[in-house]
Amino acid sequence: MLPLLLLFGLGLGEPLPRAQQLDMGKGTRLLKEAKILYDNLQYGPALSKLKQAIRVRGLRRSEIVEIYKYMGSIYIIQGQKKYAQRAFELLLKVNPNYEMNPLLTSPKILNFFNKVKETVRSRERVIMKHTPLQQLPAAERIEVRAYVVDIHGRLNKLRVYFRRRGDPEYSSADMVPRKSSGKGARTYVGYIPFIWTVTDEVELFVDYYLAGTDKKGRWVANAGSPKQPLTFRVNLMEGKVPEGARRTPLLKAWWFWTLVGVGVAGAAVGTYFAVSGGGAGQPDTGQAVLIVR
Repeated sequence: MLPLLLLFGLGLGEPLPRAQQLDMGKGTRLLKEAKILYDNLQYGPALSKLKQAIRVRGLRRSEIVEIYKYMGSIYIIQGQKKYAQRAFELLLKVNPNYEMNPLLTSPKILNFFNKVKETVRSRERVIMKHTPLQQLPAAERIEVRAYVVDIHGRLNKLRVYFRRRGDPEYSSADMVPRKSSGKGARTYVGYIPFIWTVTDEVELFVDYYLAGTDKKGRWVANAGSPKQPLTFRVNLMEGKVPEGARRTPLLKAWWFWTLVGVGVAGAAVGTYFAVSGGGAGQPDTGQAVLIVR
């Protein structure tokens, strides 16, 4: 924690009351005493000091984490796994990403803590189920559905990312909740619009993936990924290709052959004048006059 004078100078708040300052000092002292007792294998007295320390107001977050770490460790040594689990759960509420040092922690305590951490994460995990699209007829847009279970409300936004297979970049569209299936469970729906141009192709392959993010933009659930997307096939011979998406191939376009015809005629006329021009008189022996009909 920053010194109180520095906090006041930065305009982060008024100085704490003197009684609370004394409490903070008391908490730090109790924690230090508990560590010494723990290192000397006096687990009962150490636990008593820790219980006093956790009640002190204004503790640093790091001190709270240390208190719960030592509490949980002592409970494991004493065989009270239920209390140890609760202590580690409280630790992870303060610092969800906390890691115990494997070089300074006994394997028994380390394994127990890691199991508690995995259990906590599984409870808070956002679960998403999506049936991958496989083959569909052409349409103006293609519906995408996902079933999401989010008990703790971590999901802030769900989007579908898509591209024509072979394209370098993905486009994206929001998916919105449609109906609730109980606490924290909802069906999300989104649409992939037909934004591509096709000529005489009979099929189109589309890569896509779903990504759910929290309020900080971190992924909390996904189906597929940018490097390993899901893929489905659009049968362009079925359904209806959106108006304007189908383009006539170059070799079948009337305007292409019109331009070709004009170009050939112009070249022929130029050839005629090049051969027949150059002044009046009969051509020399062996020359011919080219006439284009």
